[in-house]
Amino acid sequence: MGELSSDNLLLVGRTVRTHGLKGECKVVPESDNPNRLLELKRVWLGDTPQTVRPYDIESTRLQNSKRGTTILMQFAGIHTVSDAKALGKPLVFADLNDLPPLQPGEFFLHDLIGIEVVTDEGVPVGTLKDIWDTQSHPLYLIERPGKKEALVPAVPAFIVSTDVERGRMVIRTVEGLLD
Repeated sequence: MGELSSDNLLLVGRTVRTHGLKGECKVVPESDNPNRLLELKRVWLGDTPQTVRPYDIESTRLQNSKRGTTILMQFAGIHTVSDAKALGKPLVFADLNDLPPLQPGEFFLHDLIGIEVVTDEGVPVGTLKDIWDTQSHPLYLIERPGKKEALVPAVPAFIVSTDVERGRMVIRTVEGLLD
């Protein structure tokens, strides 16, 4: 394998806690399709792409809960709760070459930063500035010119469509959503 460039690393998840007694780590996926991460054999853990260390993956499995889907990852050499806690809560990166190609309509959450947000009536709302993880679902922070920022839940009730290639998200507003 050639030298890995930090440019080739993609944020695919965030380690949030340990799971069980054998050192598994619970990872919140950054992809709208967590199944894409199940085939990974290796990831890089760290706070930035420049400071990561590689870890082989011994096993991965999905865990569904009220809070959404998380991935339980067992890293090589991490076999106790103490080992897992010693990792901290690093970001999880993957080599782009190790990921299956995105299917039409799939995207990574970070690809949404900077896209234009409009209502389903075509009224411009602003620009998606950030994504906040919450226990129930992500929230999209929308920067609005001349107005205070708005938080829109990333759920089908509010998100009509997302077109990353065109840089546009259409939202359905209800009274009070943008106030």
